[in-house]
Amino acid sequence: MRQFYLVKNHWGYYMAIMIDPITGLKGASKSTHSKDKVEATVIAADWVKNGLPEAKSHSRAFLNSDSASPQKVQSIINGLSASDAQLMFSMLSQKMGVSVATPLSTPIQTVAPVSVPVEKPAPKKSDIKLAEFLINFWDYDKSEALQRSFAKGKKLSRMHTDAMKGLAKNHWLPYFGPDKLVEDLEQDELDDFFFYLYTVKKLSGSTVNHAITCGSKAIGYLFDKHKISFNPMAGAERYGISNEKRDIPTESEARSLLNLNWRNHLGKLAFELAAYCGLRAGEISGLRVCDLDMQAEVLHIRHSWNEKDGLKSTKNTEDRDVPVTRELLLQLMNRARLNPNYSDLSYVFFSNVKPEIPCRPAYYQDSFYEALSEIGISEEQRKERNIVFHSLRHFCATLLAQRTDIKNVQAILGHKSASMSLHYADHETMTQLNNMRSIMQDAWKECIISA
Repeated sequence: MRQFYLVKNHWGYYMAIMIDPITGLKGASKSTHSKDKVEATVIAADWVKNGLPEAKSHSRAFLNSDSASPQKVQSIINGLSASDAQLMFSMLSQKMGVSVATPLSTPIQTVAPVSVPVEKPAPKKSDIKLAEFLINFWDYDKSEALQRSFAKGKKLSRMHTDAMKGLAKNHWLPYFGPDKLVEDLEQDELDDFFFYLYTVKKLSGSTVNHAITCGSKAIGYLFDKHKISFNPMAGAERYGISNEKRDIPTESEARSLLNLNWRNHLGKLAFELAAYCGLRAGEISGLRVCDLDMQAEVLHIRHSWNEKDGLKSTKNTEDRDVPVTRELLLQLMNRARLNPNYSDLSYVFFSNVKPEIPCRPAYYQDSFYEALSEIGISEEQRKERNIVFHSLRHFCATLLAQRTDIKNVQAILGHKSASMSLHYADHETMTQLNNMRSIMQDAWKECIISA
């Protein structure tokens, strides 16, 4: 490593910039008061060996008999590195007008420098409090990180960020307390926390994974911004999710629900849209008068609605058109016209309390459960079979998949992939069973004839 560098100042004199041999950083700089580079190099080499002079240096002192003594020169040479000696040899050759083929006839033997371990100062510890940071990070309106994300076109619903904020308040804060620092987190400690949520708090694997996401997104942001030196969430392993299959009503149960005199007519309309058109609960709430196309007899599915975000785009952000019967369209239009704020932009499933907003999506589920009870499916049976309002979308997918190709099913349900439509349609119906029965009977008859 070079021990010094020479640079000219404004007046043409060479400045010697010393290099700290331990840290490799630039140290003191001092003028050699010489415009001759060879002379300045010898002066700087002397300073490396004997230290910088306390008094003001005067380069001409190098030329007197005392400073040019053999002992003095030998002292300077002993302090030169191999690269400095090579440089000085070349410069002296040029100064004296000596022409040589190689700078040195024999290679310079150098002794490897002794490596002295230097204890680096510990980086300043971050004082960011864990729970407070997580809660603020997931604040939809105030989080700088989220606002930056939104500005770049990334979409997160208020429902999602509120759920993450709730996990921070309800689980991270009680477990770690208000004073735990992010910098103090360790991977083993986090692993214990997630296992505690699963075993002691009895949270599902899916919910534990949401708690992991709550921490990993926020703490990962700190690490990316160099606010912390280590990301303890980097090795967090996700939990397995129960593959408990969602059941659907049978075709006969669906007919019974369709023929039932529902106590809540609005609930029945929502049932028909979910079971026979495949609409999600939020999409039903998001229907407006302008989405009812009486001429083409289709529904334009353009939006979804929830209490946190209000009116927003559909789940996959793509519009779709769903053909419906004229009778169903008329029922929807008649309902919409009852709205005291009726207009092209008013909601079809408007709230009777606040007509400017639609009914909550959970409202249709409550009506559906009540209707199931009236056709003989108790609450215990419903839970055992895992039937929910969203099961009606699965029912629609199954019904359609056994009567048309999967591309049509995908278009009607608004799935981005055929595999998702196949997942939704993975249920048995009487149509499928009858098809299977017919195939088996034909095979049996063929077997008997062949015998």
